[in-house]
Amino acid sequence: TVERASTAPIHISKKGTMPVFVTAYQQAWNPNPLPESEKGFLVKTVFKANGDTISSLTAGKTIQLEVAVIVESAAEYVQIEVPIPAGCSYDSKHQGRSFWSDAHREYFKDKVVIFSNKLSVGTHRFVINLIPRFTGRYSLNPAKVELMYFPVFYGNEEMKGVEIGRLMKPRYD
Repeated sequence: TVERASTAPIHISKKGTMPVFVTAYQQAWNPNPLPESEKGFLVKTVFKANGDTISSLTAGKTIQLEVAVIVESAAEYVQIEVPIPAGCSYDSKHQGRSFWSDAHREYFKDKVVIFSNKLSVGTHRFVINLIPRFTGRYSLNPAKVELMYFPVFYGNEEMKGVEIGRLMKPRYD
């Protein structure tokens, strides 16, 4: 492994008949990512309670984070990364509904990664059960979808914000 400054030129040469495999990549932090959908996928997330889309969450009331992945051409071995807000935790950890569309899920503290063996053209929906625990305003990093073995085919949504309010108790006068 060799790390180089991004402005330094890279020269690779080889002698002999055996093939050489080279991987080069760069990483950068994007503080304000824009939605990206020109690479084969479009991903959108919404919060839902009792089947209705909601814009603010209430601490202590379970919700669902629904992920819609729109696939432009059939894809195999797809990875969907869905961040969860810092004020939430998992209500339940569902392990996929079918072999082809939702093969495996990994639950981390800050995100869920859904692995799919095959996604056909069209819209596919995935649900993550959450419970808001702490009140406040939180940033929600963009959800993204990419091919596991060819990550140049991907899509992501924009940065979002979410507010978690208090559960209002009835007042008795």
